[in-house]
Amino acid sequence: MKKFLRGILTKVRRSDWKQQYAEIKTIVTEEQLIGFQKKYLERLLLHAERNVPYYHGIFDRIGLIKNGRVDLSRFGRIPMLTKEIMRQHGEELTSRDYTTRKWYYNSGGGSTGEPVRFIQDYIYKKWGEAAFYYWYKDIVGIDEPEVKKVILWGSERDLFQGGSGWKGKIYNWLKNTVYLNSFKMTEQDIDRYIKTINSYKPDLIRGYAGSLYELCRYAERRDMEVYTPQLVVSSAEMLTGEMRAEIEKVLGAKVYDYYGSRETNNIAGECREGLMHILAFRNYIEILDNNNQPVKEGEEGRAVVTNLHNYSMPFIRYDIGDMAVLGPNECKCGSPLPTLRKITGRITDHFVGEDGALFSGPVLTGTLNLKDWVKEFQIIQEDYKRVRFLIVGNENVNESEKREVEDKIKFLLGQDCQIVWDFVGEIPKTPQGKYLYIKSLVRR
Repeated sequence: MKKFLRGILTKVRRSDWKQQYAEIKTIVTEEQLIGFQKKYLERLLLHAERNVPYYHGIFDRIGLIKNGRVDLSRFGRIPMLTKEIMRQHGEELTSRDYTTRKWYYNSGGGSTGEPVRFIQDYIYKKWGEAAFYYWYKDIVGIDEPEVKKVILWGSERDLFQGGSGWKGKIYNWLKNTVYLNSFKMTEQDIDRYIKTINSYKPDLIRGYAGSLYELCRYAERRDMEVYTPQLVVSSAEMLTGEMRAEIEKVLGAKVYDYYGSRETNNIAGECREGLMHILAFRNYIEILDNNNQPVKEGEEGRAVVTNLHNYSMPFIRYDIGDMAVLGPNECKCGSPLPTLRKITGRITDHFVGEDGALFSGPVLTGTLNLKDWVKEFQIIQEDYKRVRFLIVGNENVNESEKREVEDKIKFLLGQDCQIVWDFVGEIPKTPQGKYLYIKSLVRR
């Protein structure tokens, strides 16, 4: 009975985005991808010029559209869209004809914790679901709707909106999905989650990078075996090399990193060769340096995203607040999609030197990873010359290792840097359930 009902549910869900997925599958060369992006980018810009007050004046000033034709050579002159602009001009950024579509509100948190509300629609959603399925099916090689899944997730909205009550339970049962709430994970919770994984035996485990890492560290400390799935997908937080190694060691499966956001949804996903493929039929991505110029392969820059399919509230050249390293256009896996070498984290996940230099998360978290006296930690840059460590650990602090950590921080920020250690019982997560290892309060 379950197989029969799930088959009906799968057909209904896939029928929603079948057309979008079929169009994506026609893209097999770089030239076809460029043509696809050009077509949808021009359509979006023409729509925004005619229907979105905020963009109408901007496009007119920079001469982007003349006689109904888009001059894409001027695209880089469009000012960046930021969360602050969205807060100030939300009404002007909304398309005049948004009520002609099936639309809904969504929101995303910022570095300040203050959410930003925006509008999305069901055409946007269909393209998102098609892109999500494409990554699993055509890049990773797994039919995601069909397999047994355990989702270790932290957002209360995602977990409980339609996920509680008998309707939610039946829906998740039909989807072969077990949700585990990582919003707050006590040792008792983690112990219960491991037992759930071992009894359910999922093909796929997906979750926040930090939550997966903490579960695996707990299992290793307790010498507990955890069932090995076909693969593990890490998302929503930066996955460091140390975290990846720990998760793969404990779970015995390859970890694939996936990059998305509330505002623009699916952005990039890792392939078996270890590169992050930009889902370029979903979003147009620019990786820019401090002078807003495109970086070269191997260089780090800010990710700027233009979603190609949300006509109700277009996100055009949106400075998403993330840093990434640009990868090659070609990959050994054979995908025609361009790549990123890695996501290096939020801009606020980087410490800032007085000279403007940025120090990325992995450099900083590496100072405390795998220390026996540290269970959890958060490193906060309160000022250019003041850093606070929040530590959840035991009393057996290794003073020699502690001095090594201080020396590394002072090497980066200067010998006059003041370092404060706070040993606490708990490190709070963000309202979205994310665990911030690095937080800088310094604005560039």
